[in-house]
Amino acid sequence: MNIQSISVNIQKETRYLYNIIKRYGLKEDGIIYGGMVRDEIVATYYKELYDTFVQDNKIIDPYNDKYWNPGFHPETNKRLIIPNDIDIYFDDNEKATLFITNIQKYAEDFNGIVNVKNIPRNRSLFYAIGHNFTHKKLKIIFRLGRTIIFSGLKIELNVDIIINNQPLITKIEPPFGNGDFTSNLFIMVQNYSKNYDIRLSNNTGTKLDDLNYASKRRIEMKIVDDLVNGRTEFIRKLSDRSSEYINGMRIIKMLKSINPLKITNILFSEISNDDVKIVEQDCDICQSSIKNKDDDSDIIEINTNKHYKNYMHRKCFLEYFEKEICQKRINSDTGNIECRCTRRNVFNFKESYKFSSLYK
Repeated sequence: MNIQSISVNIQKETRYLYNIIKRYGLKEDGIIYGGMVRDEIVATYYKELYDTFVQDNKIIDPYNDKYWNPGFHPETNKRLIIPNDIDIYFDDNEKATLFITNIQKYAEDFNGIVNVKNIPRNRSLFYAIGHNFTHKKLKIIFRLGRTIIFSGLKIELNVDIIINNQPLITKIEPPFGNGDFTSNLFIMVQNYSKNYDIRLSNNTGTKLDDLNYASKRRIEMKIVDDLVNGRTEFIRKLSDRSSEYINGMRIIKMLKSINPLKITNILFSEISNDDVKIVEQDCDICQSSIKNKDDDSDIIEINTNKHYKNYMHRKCFLEYFEKEICQKRINSDTGNIECRCTRRNVFNFKESYKFSSLYK
């Protein structure tokens, strides 16, 4: 039989496709923000560590199979991080339309499919920030290795596009004065050499916007150090009737992401199963021992009661937490949505920024 085979590295192909989309967006003066920028900072840092390792050890052919093998130098595995999606902002509809058209043309060359969906105002969290924006979602599907009888390996990429619909009196940048995590305060923009730079946004909504260069640089280095070591801080401080719902949804998205960061300034924290601080007790949800030796997953330490800490399995907590947020429970005295722990103490996420290093 005449049988030929090819190997496809899905991770490598996905990274390459996201980089192409990134370049199309930057070319039209788009500003990329959110998870992709965060992941690029982390991946670049660990790639530099990998570069040093292969140079010092004179590794042969280090940038093909070895580079994409997570078992090769696992200490720098984060070099392989792939973004979940791309968030990109355009200051007018013409640029956004050209970006979408270019993506559609590129996809057609590879028999790809691009689906464009308009997100209504009442379903988009972006509208909570008080700007006149349009929110579009792109779902881009490619089939790799497609043949007459084989449909191919599916790669799906997601792009959130935010478009400004109002005249620009002053230039604005993501996160539009409404930063949620310190790790999400960076943006990616095209520079004069047609390459790109990553820098802090000028519209973070924090004191960073008003600091001098030296002070801002000092805090930036702290944020980057946290980021590459898997930490971040929650800093969203807008306070209205639905703020705790939006806060909770942002925190859930971070905790459930492929590359989650530990949030260090809210009233719960992730700790290791073998942490000596943990006392013997049962999980509030599943009622089994919190220190089950057969379970090596992380544990959530709840700190809503300053006199007593309680603990839950991370998986149990995430299930509870998401349900609690989606209930949108309203405090009858304030009329505001609130989120409570299993012991019915409030998390009060809108006050978390006060415990961030940005405000100390």
